[in-house]
Amino acid sequence: MDVVLYFQLPADFFENPALATGQSLVLDYHSRIHVNYTEEGTGRQLVETAGLNLYVRPRSLYQKFVPALYREVDFIGRFLKIFEQAFEPAVQTLDVLWAYLDPMTAPQTLLPFLAHWVAWPIDRRWTIERQRYLIRSAVELYRWRGTRRGLRLYIHLYTDLPLDEHITREVDKHICIEEIRGEGFVLGNTRLGEDAMIGGGRPYHFIVRLRPQRPNQVDEQLVRHIIEQEKPAFCTYELYVDESLVNGH
Repeated sequence: MDVVLYFQLPADFFENPALATGQSLVLDYHSRIHVNYTEEGTGRQLVETAGLNLYVRPRSLYQKFVPALYREVDFIGRFLKIFEQAFEPAVQTLDVLWAYLDPMTAPQTLLPFLAHWVAWPIDRRWTIERQRYLIRSAVELYRWRGTRRGLRLYIHLYTDLPLDEHITREVDKHICIEEIRGEGFVLGNTRLGEDAMIGGGRPYHFIVRLRPQRPNQVDEQLVRHIIEQEKPAFCTYELYVDESLVNGH
């Protein structure tokens, strides 16, 4: 008859041992097994004893790189564990290096480095989540800076308002950016009150209308800061935040 014994150690056995002052962690256990059995035919009661040595060792990855003969030597395993503990953290970091370079998964302490990498200024007024989105989208924001598309994308990343790219009419979008255009006064083609006004207008002027979906979704002061930062210097603008959807009107 074969009997298999299983020994289960706590997951934090090596990292967090419950030791009192002056005690050391026990890794080698020496004991004996006593087996009582009855001999068939004679009915005699017999006892067999054998020594059992249990050596508790952390799992080693490097032992599979040595011949099987050396794997049975306890000292070799413990010796290789020294190098494994020194090099394995660096190896694991290299295996997931992509996660350190992605602003969405990188540690928070690494965000200033990634922001500097793309020349993006860190503004403490943004939440950590928003900073991650903005750093990841910095190159695209640079590409469209000074355009309606770039301004809409920036406001979308901050406010989480939909881009509504499937909506054709600008006035129906949650982020509506209307440019005030006109051909000026053309004799015979201009209609007063419709496409021209007496006294002239403001050239390079646009209007931004936001339609938030929930309360406190839009910080008007921060949105103005975004517009001032993204618009061409010679442009003027107006900002309106429509709270009618939030209030249910």
